[in-house]
Amino acid sequence: MRIVAISLLLFASSASAQSPPSVDCDAVKNSMVPVELAYHGQDGTTTRVQIYRDKSGDDVIWIRQMPPSTRPNPPVFVTKATYVDGVVASAEMSTTYVGKYSHRTAKYTADGLPGNFDRRSDLTYRMHAATTDGDGSTEEKTSTVSYKFKSEETIAVGSCVLQAIHGESDTTGDAARTRHRFLVYFPELKISAMAVDAEPIVDSLSTVFSEIKPVN
Repeated sequence: MRIVAISLLLFASSASAQSPPSVDCDAVKNSMVPVELAYHGQDGTTTRVQIYRDKSGDDVIWIRQMPPSTRPNPPVFVTKATYVDGVVASAEMSTTYVGKYSHRTAKYTADGLPGNFDRRSDLTYRMHAATTDGDGSTEEKTSTVSYKFKSEETIAVGSCVLQAIHGESDTTGDAARTRHRFLVYFPELKISAMAVDAEPIVDSLSTVFSEIKPVN
């Protein structure tokens, strides 16, 4: 079980999907208007990311993810994360599972990750997580994240042209298992997206959307 998008939370890339005509690109890039980015991975995983930005530097990000599944009712994961100066501080996840993993809360402490890291250089840092599951059980884990900057460009995301920073990361936990991710960060949106197989593909960018809500 994992909380989606922790590592700083969030990345997406190469976009060809069309955004609704109502998208005001100037507002998206230069104001605090809430924004939703939807994307999918090569494996069929679909993700919606909504960010509520604040001038104080404290942002709230909601993520709704549905992994690919051959079952009639694939599981849904919803995460609400709070970021302080671009670094995740806490998160709450709900899923369609029942029992212990139906709900999880977490608090994070980063070591070696500067505030508002711009993703334009290589960086290795540690992330400590203290979690509480739906049955009340608690756990503490520390992971080492090695981020590698790959490239920067401007790309079309729907009707808007945005900066995109490409990178990859390896996250190694206490059990010495390493997870590799492809990452793209949109600094003007303060949104990132990630995928495990290849860079995800953007489906839409919007300022008019249905708010993501907890699963239960």
